[in-house]
Amino acid sequence: MKIGFISLGCAKALVDTEIMMGVLKRAGHSITPSLEEAEVVVINTCAFLKEARKESEETIREVLKADKRVVVAGCYVNLARKALEKKFPSALGFLETEGVERIGEVLRGKTPKIHGLYLPTRETPRLISTPPAWAYVKISEGCSRKCTFCIIPGIRGPYRSRPVEDIVREVKELEEGGFSEVNLISQDTVSFGADRGESLGELLEALLKKTERIWIRLLYLYPSGKLLEILPLFREPRLLPYFDIPFQHSHPGVLRAMGRPWDGEKYLELIEEIRRRVKDPTLRTSLIVGFPTEGPGEFQHLKGWLKKARIDRVGVFKYSRERGSGAYPLGDPVPEEEKEKRLGELMEVQEEISREKLRSMVGQEVEVVVEGRVKEGIYFARSRHFAPEVDGGIYVLGEIKGPRAKVKITHAHSYDLEAQPL
Repeated sequence: MKIGFISLGCAKALVDTEIMMGVLKRAGHSITPSLEEAEVVVINTCAFLKEARKESEETIREVLKADKRVVVAGCYVNLARKALEKKFPSALGFLETEGVERIGEVLRGKTPKIHGLYLPTRETPRLISTPPAWAYVKISEGCSRKCTFCIIPGIRGPYRSRPVEDIVREVKELEEGGFSEVNLISQDTVSFGADRGESLGELLEALLKKTERIWIRLLYLYPSGKLLEILPLFREPRLLPYFDIPFQHSHPGVLRAMGRPWDGEKYLELIEEIRRRVKDPTLRTSLIVGFPTEGPGEFQHLKGWLKKARIDRVGVFKYSRERGSGAYPLGDPVPEEEKEKRLGELMEVQEEISREKLRSMVGQEVEVVVEGRVKEGIYFARSRHFAPEVDGGIYVLGEIKGPRAKVKITHAHSYDLEAQPL
């Protein structure tokens, strides 16, 4: 049977999609990128925000209208399976995230009985869908934090880590398979191993010891003193000095209402400590505007903080009131137009910061991972300064061979660079 896939949402969901593709390929099915050719389309949904659920529903309707058999999978099924079954009675089946390895049963018209929480292993079938130079590696599942704007713990369950040795073997196999970069992902990477008596530091030390050339990038680093414990490891250049820390806000009152740690001043101290102890680090963060307790003064605090922090990469999101979240009782008093205005103001500040930082790279020679050809004579690549999918990158003008190569930066734009091959 020819199976097509649509993966919505985050990188962690993409790994789930890759597992489902791997399971079906091992069972003898063929995976096709063409939805026209597909006999069944599996839609891996996202449910994190209202907009994500809306996109998931629109995608399901669109594929059903194309007269395709559809399996609805993923986070939205975890959150509201009965409601989805009612809305889409013609769907072939529904599958929660805990059942990704049992996708074959759904194709056969069965409803798998899911018992307990799921955690993949190195032996889990997986068909990697990212460019051949890099891959995601999910090191844990779920989340045990109590951020009041977030419903992920209710969707994915409590935090649980994979064993260090299992992850090391997977990364080693990826390296042997020709991959040049792995991106370690989880909902809360800093907390890795706490549930098993292990730690993120132990994982990184083991990876650096048992691999030889592969780049290792950490994503989703919750702001915590635990971050300071791993800073000495960044002396090893293969552990990329890229710090993806979701600060979310700077105002102490807003952060308290969000259930987040510390405040903007403490965050600035953490940023300064990273910059002091790690050579040429790149920092990324996500910020939320329009949280219920964010008035004009609190927003100006955030705007001023961003100017001081001078973070390299920033994603700004509008607050979404989610039923079941800790902040739900606070209502949604900030009008949508005001949220949009605040988002725009922050991005104006960040665009100038990003432009200045990228201009400072002109003339530098850097090593890149080559993702692929954009068109004749132009390739897209990433240095250690850019994470896949969420950041910009480097457009190399001239013929270049991967998976890794050296380039010289020639021009800077707001979020991307241009380079020539060396």
